Amino acid sequence: MKLFFSVDALSLLGNKAWRLQDNKTWRDCTFGEDLQGGDAKLTDKQDVRGWVNMRLQKDKDLGLKPKGKAGMFDFMMRGIFSHVIVHRLSPAPVPSKDIMVQTIAQAVVGTPWLLYLDLAGNFRMLHSEQTPIIANPDIAVRGEIASSAGFIGEQAAQNKEMMDTLYHQFVAGWLMHLETRRLSVFVPDTEDIRPLDECIEKIQAWKHEGE
Repeated sequence: MKLFFSVDALSLLGNKAWRLQDNKTWRDCTFGEDLQGGDAKLTDKQDVRGWVNMRLQKDKDLGLKPKGKAGMFDFMMRGIFSHVIVHRLSPAPVPSKDIMVQTIAQAVVGTPWLLYLDLAGNFRMLHSEQTPIIANPDIAVRGEIASSAGFIGEQAAQNKEMMDTLYHQFVAGWLMHLETRRLSVFVPDTEDIRPLDECIEKIQAWKHEGE
């Protein structure tokens, strides 16, 4: 897996976007576009974490400059904010349903777990009381936090209908992650997504930036 992160800024109305450059200036861009020469390519996850939902303001020398992180209750996100973009230079896999079921089966009931896909397309569980979810650069696609036996543990893993539905949602979310290049894509509702086989076909046909 070969990838880089870039930082894009988006205006309040979404009609204007900028990308951070190596020299700390910002250029006009189309939000989420391919990497260009001079774009800042981040690899350090702490750097990436720092840019998630950073409030920005206009600056005559740099174009934009950081103003501070969005607050916990800043739901409207008014103004210009930064967004981390994932740039893949190698193919992306189709997530494994068997691994998803095994991951759920191994989770300890009573602990608030977050099931998610990492950037390599692997299913993982995150202890939501011990590891941050917001601005976490490891999370490509995320589901709901759950702790009861109906949703995690061996009993839940044996619920075939629920596992089928959840896998469908995560595969659709993975496709959204690849197409939008965004982190922490939330799994979509089943009524809003394509059939599973179509999602898988589109993942297999998806082209990375190195092609």
